[in-house]
Amino acid sequence: MCVSGIFLTGCKKRPEPQEVALEFMHAIQASNFERAKEFATKESQQVILLYSIFDGKRNENEREKIKNAKLEVVNHQENGDKATVTILNSSASQQETLQLVKESGQWKISLTLESILPTYVAPGSMDMNSMAPQNTDSSTAH
Repeated sequence: MCVSGIFLTGCKKRPEPQEVALEFMHAIQASNFERAKEFATKESQQVILLYSIFDGKRNENEREKIKNAKLEVVNHQENGDKATVTILNSSASQQETLQLVKESGQWKISLTLESILPTYVAPGSMDMNSMAPQNTDSSTAH
């Protein structure tokens, strides 16, 4: 299926970062996580899976609010193989900035756990430091 703006030049045109960001967000809105994965990097697949688990725990009112939200690109910047797209989400009345990277010549959303859970601290991040080989001081192991 072609987007009307792309239709005139054919379906071969590669989508711009802002188009990818909106398609991704619309897929997330519709809880269509398989479609969302099409717009995301390989590394982002597990983050989308985790998000789908959280989404499954939402009540119907929350889900309706998300589905009915209007999404509008308010800013975008490209810098080589990286881009950022800022989207205004009417349901939350806040802006969300998505990071994109080029993967196989196509713009893809690059997600981290921190991007969906701003207060998230990676499990084991403290453990990784204390387990580092150079940390042999037994006083820090307590």
